Amino acid sequence: MTLPAASQKAIDAYLAALRKQLRELLDEDSRDIVDEIRAHILDKTFAEAEPEDVAATLAALGTPQELAGRYRTDELLERARLSRSPTLVLRRILRWVMLTLIGLIVFLVSGLGYCVGGVLVVIALLKALFPRQAGLNIDYVPNQSFSAGFGAGSAPPPGHDPIGLWLIPICLLLGGGILFLTFRFSVWSIRKLRRPKAFTPA
Repeated sequence: MTLPAASQKAIDAYLAALRKQLRELLDEDSRDIVDEIRAHILDKTFAEAEPEDVAATLAALGTPQELAGRYRTDELLERARLSRSPTLVLRRILRWVMLTLIGLIVFLVSGLGYCVGGVLVVIALLKALFPRQAGLNIDYVPNQSFSAGFGAGSAPPPGHDPIGLWLIPICLLLGGGILFLTFRFSVWSIRKLRRPKAFTPA
């Protein structure tokens, strides 16, 4: 296809800007994306198309920044799906948060799960290090009501600890289980809910 010089220049400028925005990706991936977009533009652009027609085709794609952002996010989420690192998965989801409401929901649920699981593991460690000072202590008060709380200090807190050292395996199992399930939920969410492809030709 032979295009007028002005039309070809507009296409080349768009693809050059897209390539620049994709510099975070591997060179091979970047080339494949640019080639895919070039083929799509040429498919939508008839021979002898005027610059206005080319401009309409490019506008339908979005700006190079927007299009590259979708590809970068898709690549990040794919890496997170294959990763075994909870930290990396959470960082990728945080990037997803900036783009979609679903990403925000997944991030909040994952963040809550990691916090609850982490706190339970810390409680188990404190109980192991300070068996007399740390625990779930129930303190009966004169009006027959009671208060329950977790304390750690230089002296044993007032009250009675009904669980004792059993708190360690309970918190480790619960905390570890919550952390594992949260990680699996994050990976599942990325696999099931993410955009399957950054760009789909119309």
